[in-house]
Amino acid sequence: MNYFTLIIAMVCFAFTAKSQSNTPCAFPITTPLLVGATCTYTNGTTNGATYSSNNANGGTPSCANPGSPDVWYTFIAPPGGEVNIQTAAGSITDGGMSLYSGSCPNNFTEIECNDDSGPGLMPQILASNLIPGQTYYIRFWKFGNGNGNGNGNGNGNNNTGTFSICLSIPPPLVNNATCANPDPICSGTPINFTANTGATPASESNPGNNYGCLATSPNPSWYYLEIDNGGNLVIDVSAGSDVDFAIWGPYQNLTQAVSDCNNYGAPQDCSYSTSEVEQVNLNNVVSQEVYILLVTNYANTIQNISVNNNGGTATTNCGIVLLPVELTNWKAELIDSYVELSWLTQSERDNDYFAIQRSSDLNFWETIGFQNGAGTTNEIQTYSYSDDATLLGTNYYRLKQVDFNGKSTYSKVIAIENSALKDELQLFPNPAKNSVQIKDINAMDIESIRLTNMDGVELRIEAVSTSVGLEINLKEVESGVYLVQTSLVDGSNYTNRLMVQ
Repeated sequence: MNYFTLIIAMVCFAFTAKSQSNTPCAFPITTPLLVGATCTYTNGTTNGATYSSNNANGGTPSCANPGSPDVWYTFIAPPGGEVNIQTAAGSITDGGMSLYSGSCPNNFTEIECNDDSGPGLMPQILASNLIPGQTYYIRFWKFGNGNGNGNGNGNGNNNTGTFSICLSIPPPLVNNATCANPDPICSGTPINFTANTGATPASESNPGNNYGCLATSPNPSWYYLEIDNGGNLVIDVSAGSDVDFAIWGPYQNLTQAVSDCNNYGAPQDCSYSTSEVEQVNLNNVVSQEVYILLVTNYANTIQNISVNNNGGTATTNCGIVLLPVELTNWKAELIDSYVELSWLTQSERDNDYFAIQRSSDLNFWETIGFQNGAGTTNEIQTYSYSDDATLLGTNYYRLKQVDFNGKSTYSKVIAIENSALKDELQLFPNPAKNSVQIKDINAMDIESIRLTNMDGVELRIEAVSTSVGLEINLKEVESGVYLVQTSLVDGSNYTNRLMVQ
């Protein structure tokens, strides 16, 4: 049998723990986590752990009803000194988390303790002013009283379970994360707005407001609406994942609405459902009235928000929204085996760059390239990008336009079918667990293979020839969605989506 081994340099933003530390200093060594450009979760568990509150174990956490078995992690602060520490529910759906500075064995200072700032009842800490290059400690436990007695001998085995944790660099600060700086928004147009992630909950940044039905208010985005035609206003607030909202008013103008920030009473309408589409209903609104809209990104993912009329007799004024880029002629054209993307801008304001994004299912999007913007100009600008590694079947494309201040908007989605791709290049099985085969491909026909996650990060892979094609070893690959990009010696390029279980 001929063996074909391909080793590709790996860029890693996450570390999967094989064992986790029960204390910050004792064996096994506390699990290190890497701070990534984006959130990539690592699975964790408190099963088998104990609880200790003596000085060598950080003392007693100051929140989230400590006493349950806890586990520890370390990380090194990145150059910017800011880290977004996020957790996600497993069998543990209500957790607590503390962040410490210091060193072993007895020199720990709690910087922050958090209970419910993340999705649901999970903790999240947005840490700033950390010392770059310094090691910090994270402690996690399940909310509730375990059997720990606080003297280092507790077990609390009835209060253990699984969870996930990730560390990432927070996105650039945005103006509309507080009610003092709402962005203009309107309904009835194809304008998309980007939900905030990694932001301080509204109940903490603007604690004086009455948030009505919102039990939590993570990742707030604040907007204001101005009524154009009066009547009954019915609008859908839509996103790809769970969002919630509250809306206040009416106000005579924007100045009055902003001055009332931190003193908003009960909202006129509010929803805290699990849906990705929420509906605002306001009756008897009057022309020129202003309303303040809060959208909370419960899912904590970077996603578009659209606000569209859905019946009703009232409309909103879109003249208050000044788009940073006036985009036209956004189209895709299939040429041989690649897709040519092109677009024009009639004007640009503070336009830093475009990120070209592609998807096969409208759920998972990958950035496949960038084009620098023209900054600020009133002259027509022409752009193009060639995608020479198109996916099998339908390819969906969109543009993410990013301002110099980090704010972004998205274009409409366009689609094209790539019938030039050969059907014989298939992955089997898919989903896969320990290995996957590229059927009917000989190792000698392959020039290169790349396995990347949806953020474009490459992973190391090994592949060997088999009787039916080429087999890729997936035993060290975490569960998730990946792209397998295969280039043949004849110049053919293939990209297939692979789900690893």
